[in-house]
Amino acid sequence: MTFFQNMQDGDRAKMGRWALHTLLLIKLFVLVLVVYFGILSWHEWNAPTNPAEVRQLNISGEGRVLAKPDTAVFTASVITSARKIGDAQKMNTERSNAIVAYLKNAGIPEKDLRSVNYSVSPQYSFSYPPFPPPSCLSVNEPCPLQKPPEIVSYQVNNALEVKVRDLAKLDDLLSGVVESGANQVGSVSFRIDDEEKVRAEAREKAIASAKVKAGELARQLGVRLEKIIAFNDSGSGPIYYDRVGFGEGGGFSAEATSAPAPQIQPGEQEVVSNVNLTYTFR
Repeated sequence: MTFFQNMQDGDRAKMGRWALHTLLLIKLFVLVLVVYFGILSWHEWNAPTNPAEVRQLNISGEGRVLAKPDTAVFTASVITSARKIGDAQKMNTERSNAIVAYLKNAGIPEKDLRSVNYSVSPQYSFSYPPFPPPSCLSVNEPCPLQKPPEIVSYQVNNALEVKVRDLAKLDDLLSGVVESGANQVGSVSFRIDDEEKVRAEAREKAIASAKVKAGELARQLGVRLEKIIAFNDSGSGPIYYDRVGFGEGGGFSAEATSAPAPQIQPGEQEVVSNVNLTYTFR
C-alpha cells in the first residue's frame, strides 16, 4: 500500500489542510510580488526625473493685434526771459496759469495735467578783446577773455504734459494752448489707454499659435505631449510711431498763433506678444 493509504483519516485531513495553507501562502506571496512590482513600476513611470533627462519640447508662438490709439499726449511749454529773475518768473507763471485755465475749461481734468519740467537758467554774455594778443596765435593757448562772463538775463522754462482722451479735441487744443501763452508745443504721441487688455489679446493669440504648432510637431514626430512645464512671455508693444512737433525746436513758435494747427492722424498701433511653451512628451 502507498504512503497515503497507510495514513489514518486524521492524518490525511491534517496533510490536506497543510497543503491548502501552503498553496494559499504561495498565492499570497505571488500577489504581493505583483502588487509590489506594479507599484514600483508606477512610481518609476510617474516619479520626477532628473531635469537633464526629461524629454522636452520647446515651442514658440507669436500674436499680433492692431489697435487704434484712443489717447494723445503732448507738452506745452512757456519760456520767458527777463533781466531780473523775479520778472521772468512772474511772466512765466501768468502765462502758465492761463494755459492751465484754458485746458480745464476745454474739459481736460486736473489728473491729466502734469508738470514735467521747471527750470531757471541764467543767460551769460561773453566779451572778447577787440584784438587778440600774440598768445592767441598759438594753437596750444586759448584766447583770454577780456572780462568774466556776465549774467544779462534769466530764462524760465515751464513744461506741462497734457493727456487728451478725446482725440477729436486734439487739433483745437494744440492751437488753443499757443493762443493762451505757450511758445513751444510738441512731443505729440498716441497711446492706447488700456494697454493691458490689448496685450492680453495678443498673448492669447500667441499661446493658441504655439499650441497648434506643438500639436502638429508632435504628430509629425510620433510622440505624445503630456503637460506644459514652463511658460515665457516676451511681449512687446504697443509700438509707438514717431512723435510730432510743430515750429522751431519741435514746438509752435510765437508767430504761429494765427495759423491753424495741422490735423494730426493717430493711425494704428501694433501690439506683439511672443511666447514660449515647454512641453514634456513621451
